[in-house]
Amino acid sequence: MKIAIIGTGRLGSTLGKMWAEKDHTIMFGSRDPQKAKKLANSIGSGASGGTYEEAAKFADIIVLAVPWSGAKESIKTAGVLDGKILVDSTTTAAPHLGGVSIGPTTSAAEKIAKWAVGAKVIKAVHTVGVESLNKLQFGSQQANIFICGDNLEAKSKVKQLGIDLGFDVIDAGPLINARLIEPLAMLWIELAYKQGMGTDIAFKLLTRRKTR
Repeated sequence: MKIAIIGTGRLGSTLGKMWAEKDHTIMFGSRDPQKAKKLANSIGSGASGGTYEEAAKFADIIVLAVPWSGAKESIKTAGVLDGKILVDSTTTAAPHLGGVSIGPTTSAAEKIAKWAVGAKVIKAVHTVGVESLNKLQFGSQQANIFICGDNLEAKSKVKQLGIDLGFDVIDAGPLINARLIEPLAMLWIELAYKQGMGTDIAFKLLTRRKTR
């Protein structure tokens, strides 16, 4: 798949590298196109870099990997997103990690869906730290990632991207359920940093298989 990564920070660069290794074609978008091109060159595998708008035009799937504070401006700068799949990976931590800044009657993903007119918004890749992305296997268990969105075809494609990263992907339903799964990012932060558990942690949904 052609994937645009909007943002060249730790999350965006890690996702881009991992997906490039799975034979996806990556283009990084940045406010500084030279920075995006430098990152792309360091990854190789046919990756490229440019502006937000250039990356968005190039891709079928756009991953928003910028801080929440810059999300609205980044979407505006990316230009026309009608028909594109837009993966929202933002977290909405309040200042000084004092809880979430959005909710419970809306979510970052719902706001992004209003800003990115015509895009198919899927919430994903926000409930685990960057440090854990390269080590999602915990013994015999794979870490879960929870995704939600209103377009089933778009969710199916994003689910495959999650599988490519090494996640056991859980479909959490429609986009409104981002109100439920976005706070999990703050729980991860709380446990990892404030409670001293460290970053080598992830969430797992346990189920009992029915026997016939």
